[in-house]
Amino acid sequence: MQPDLQEQVASAYEHLYDLVYLRSHPFADLLVREPGLSRRERAWRLHHILLELVDQLDPGPQAPVTSREWRRHRIMVLRYIDGLDPGTVADRVALGRRQYFREQEAALEAIAQILWDSYLEQSAGEAAVSQSACLEAPLARPDLLRSEAARTAGAGPQAGLDEIISGVLAVVEGQLSQRRLTVRRDLPPYLPPVAIERSLLRPLLFGLLGYLMQATDGACIMLSAQILPQEIALSLAVEPAAALAAQAAAPVREQLATVEELAALGGARLVPRGTAAPTGFEVHLPLGTQRTLLVVDDNEDVVELFRRYLSIHHYQVIGVREAREVLDLAARLQPEAITLDLMMPEQDGWDLLQLLVKSPSTCHIPVIVCSVLPQKQLILALGAAAFLEKPVSAQTLLDTLQALSRPSRETPKGSAPVTREA
Repeated sequence: MQPDLQEQVASAYEHLYDLVYLRSHPFADLLVREPGLSRRERAWRLHHILLELVDQLDPGPQAPVTSREWRRHRIMVLRYIDGLDPGTVADRVALGRRQYFREQEAALEAIAQILWDSYLEQSAGEAAVSQSACLEAPLARPDLLRSEAARTAGAGPQAGLDEIISGVLAVVEGQLSQRRLTVRRDLPPYLPPVAIERSLLRPLLFGLLGYLMQATDGACIMLSAQILPQEIALSLAVEPAAALAAQAAAPVREQLATVEELAALGGARLVPRGTAAPTGFEVHLPLGTQRTLLVVDDNEDVVELFRRYLSIHHYQVIGVREAREVLDLAARLQPEAITLDLMMPEQDGWDLLQLLVKSPSTCHIPVIVCSVLPQKQLILALGAAAFLEKPVSAQTLLDTLQALSRPSRETPKGSAPVTREA
């Protein structure tokens, strides 16, 4: 294997959603061999191949979470597909920083080896680099986008806006600084998941931000969101709007064609602001069907542990450390269940349990008490739906949630309707 191949693999994944960068990457010519494709279409095809290579590392659902194969695949997904920072990824896979970077390097090396073996086979005329990408007939850009949407449909958890927005902004931080741009976020503290695959939502956001960044200098990009009954309206707008005046003569429709196609494929609705040159956009994203678990615990490690347990089972885990926030948040989000630690600062967990089971807006939500205190009978008598003694295993938590789930649950008056999986 060529010694610089792994470096090229790393650079490709660092710019996985930067289609402009991928146009000039060596892999665009080495791996994308369909004739007649434009540079833009080659970049999208390369993006598609890189995602498929990560899929090849997946050891399957039976692999234990302590195995190296599972960790390497999970690292590639969290670090490059989800765009999380190394510290967060290390916490998610329960590794120290040094061990995390060793495993990340090993994962990139494994990808490089797959590429090298495939390239040798392709050179001998035996196979293509990607089983479905490099042997197909040439496709136009809309067909490439539809192919990608079909490939990823239902492949993983639906998109969590908080993480995706943070990841996207982290990637473009350098470009924002170069153009003297700032981003001001005015988002609700907790955003429900949306029914669009992250592999479509991330390039959609990159495309919108890329347009706004290229079209302005020395301004502010305002990022806000409104939670509506059936969707989230995510707004990106330049302030002051006059900063985009010079863009009016540019071929805007061509620049925005890809993001419009991505929005349509993901079931989203893109509404530009302005006429000749949009000064911002509003993206209407349909709400997802993930179940929400509210974890009330002042120990952040417990929240991350539960999140790791349940992420592959389509649960959104929201952690709350302050007891005073719990009642209002539970009434607004209407989670599938609440896990509660009894030993909470400021407000005792026993009191909070009583508030939850007696409040009209939360009394129908199952409360699972997770505690080191051996008080099961008393806790159940006080209204808890279940008691789990710490430490809680993944299977015990999942079994308890499944036992408590109902085909449908009536939403109390005054609360936004919530869609859940059957």
